[in-house]
Amino acid sequence: MERIAIVGSGVVGKATGKGLSKLGHDVVFVDTDPNVRQRLDHEGYKAVEADALAQVRPSMSMICVPTPNDHLGRQDLTSLEAALAEIGRLLPPEAGYHLVVIRCTVLPMVSEQCVIPALEHASGGRAGRDFGVCMNPEFLREATAEDDFLHPRLVVIGQLDRRSGDLLEKVYKPLCRQNDTPIVRTDLRTAEMVKYTHNLFNAAKISFANEIWLLSRELGIGGNQVMALVAASAEGMWNPRYGTRGGSPYDGSCLPKDVAALANFVRDMDYSAPMIEATLQINE
Repeated sequence: MERIAIVGSGVVGKATGKGLSKLGHDVVFVDTDPNVRQRLDHEGYKAVEADALAQVRPSMSMICVPTPNDHLGRQDLTSLEAALAEIGRLLPPEAGYHLVVIRCTVLPMVSEQCVIPALEHASGGRAGRDFGVCMNPEFLREATAEDDFLHPRLVVIGQLDRRSGDLLEKVYKPLCRQNDTPIVRTDLRTAEMVKYTHNLFNAAKISFANEIWLLSRELGIGGNQVMALVAASAEGMWNPRYGTRGGSPYDGSCLPKDVAALANFVRDMDYSAPMIEATLQINE
């Protein structure tokens, strides 16, 4: 079993740390908020400030800090950079191998362009030799995060190298064996993109349903009933592989003509349906 530091003890950090603790790992939570640390302490977990990490001497750190957007809508990595600086101090080459796992949501290439350089700068060590790096995206719902962690549908491990991935897979294997959950190993950049695409897919589905609801309302139709019936019948709803291969041709006897007909119908109404228009444009 590993001694694992959970850096950042919000929804994701708590669910991850508590789940790993149930699997038998020696977990210590790290957070800047004394109230968070106090609550975790009252629940029977170890919780410390970042300054105390050196005394804990974990073999693995999972970074679960927030990555919000700034006022321009761009990702703000301030909390992540602070966490990397603290962890980097634990990683001088003489301290032994340590695995750093990015569990928070980061854009593609952040691991390569930010995480690894920051750790190497703070530690004086070299990624792949003195420490490992993995990107381990989470697919947790806020209201059921702890249960979702213990019953995952999929575990994605983006790895810097085989050694990094092997160590993290070893942590997840008992959990995945219990749930018959697949573990998929990728490169760092792919794992980062999977997380954003996961959220964007959900957002696009909601946006499509809202557009149909608005258009149906304009026509005096119950849009919710329309979408409920589509959910029961459309192959894209019940076949998880339908339409998921990028670059595939947009053809057949129905899709191109029906989307074009509905798009022209909406234009003739002098109504705006950007999802329908985008469907035509992206496939063209």
